[in-house]
Amino acid sequence: MCRLLLEEHVSLDQQSSYTKSNNTRLFYLVGGLILFLILLILVMAFWKFIRPAPLGKCVKRKDSCKAAKDYFNGKLETISYFSFRTLKEASKNFHECNLLGKGGFGPVYRGKLQDGRLVAIKKLSFEKSKQGEPEFLAEVRMITSIQHKNLVRLLGCCCEGPERLLVYEYMKNRSLDRVIFGKSNQYLNWKARFQIILGIARGLQYLHEESHLRIVHRDIKASNILLDGNFQPKIGDFGLARFFPEDQAYLSTTFAGTLGYTAPEYVIRGELSEKADIYSFGVVVLEIISCRKNTDLRLSSEMQYLPEYAWKLYERSKMIDLIDPRMQKDGFSVKDVMKTLHVALLCLQPLPDMRPAMSEIVAMLTWKVEMVKSPIKPTFFDRRRQTDNEIVSWETISNGFPSPLETESPSLTQPPNSREFDAKGEIIV
Repeated sequence: MCRLLLEEHVSLDQQSSYTKSNNTRLFYLVGGLILFLILLILVMAFWKFIRPAPLGKCVKRKDSCKAAKDYFNGKLETISYFSFRTLKEASKNFHECNLLGKGGFGPVYRGKLQDGRLVAIKKLSFEKSKQGEPEFLAEVRMITSIQHKNLVRLLGCCCEGPERLLVYEYMKNRSLDRVIFGKSNQYLNWKARFQIILGIARGLQYLHEESHLRIVHRDIKASNILLDGNFQPKIGDFGLARFFPEDQAYLSTTFAGTLGYTAPEYVIRGELSEKADIYSFGVVVLEIISCRKNTDLRLSSEMQYLPEYAWKLYERSKMIDLIDPRMQKDGFSVKDVMKTLHVALLCLQPLPDMRPAMSEIVAMLTWKVEMVKSPIKPTFFDRRRQTDNEIVSWETISNGFPSPLETESPSLTQPPNSREFDAKGEIIV
């Protein structure tokens, strides 16, 4: 009897112990879930309301860097991936003695790789640059998708942490502006200048008409034309370039480019097409032949704005006065130079449809077709009507730039094909 009572007592103790154990486990489980939920709520609150801005930027850049690496991994058959340490050593820690120039994208440094190759390293400036990561990736995608002898060649890139770098082939004679604007002691005769003009034209022809993608560069200017050891030109800096569907224009709400080189319809109305590049090309041609910048306020009021001055000389049949005096002493073909200036003025026509396509420009420059069109007066800003006490509105300025949708393009006059130029550059009828 005692044994039976003892066994019953032990059984009751075991059941009580088992119940207590289950209750303890349930307590810890519920407590753990509650604690987890509290921590999750705190993390979400911190992430949404309390986290510092720099942390957000860091995470964003990290994600962008991963996306960039993923993209580069698919392009390793055409470009190389460099470590930041390699490029830092190649440029001697981006020393000022290796600085080639600065642009909106960032500074460009000369570097020497371990295999002895000279390269140009473009370093993206996150805080100071007007361009950012989207422009960096756009330039990589753009350059890796196009190949032409008159376009700069991308050798590789780097994406580590916040660092974004592009590695280009090194161009011995650097940029065109250094040569034609007197930043170096180099002199270009007419043959070299024409080679540069024709090379730029062929590079643009490829971008506009021959590439599998229709591309508008948007920032054609002397500093974006690079020269190799033989002064062959190559168009660089595709950070602002855009892809376009066939035969379509683009309406931009944000201006991007360089004033003085940009077409009036783009500056005023945001209408962008390949004809904007053609306008810029016309300005660059005038700069190459005259060896002066498109705007120089140190000159007399009549000469300050190069396109306007060129047109005045054209009206007076004195285009010879626009030519670099050094080239006049060296000697050149008057007929060839006058023809090239004539093409430049055709590129500056006020309406996009009046400007020739790049294929036509190349044909005219190489004498494959005769120039049967005469330019009409380009439309310029009336800068002289603005006084110190007067503010000219955008509406007032845009009156000089009628929309092609509202105004019929004036027909181009067709002078006789027999027009020639005399020794002074004047037209012989």
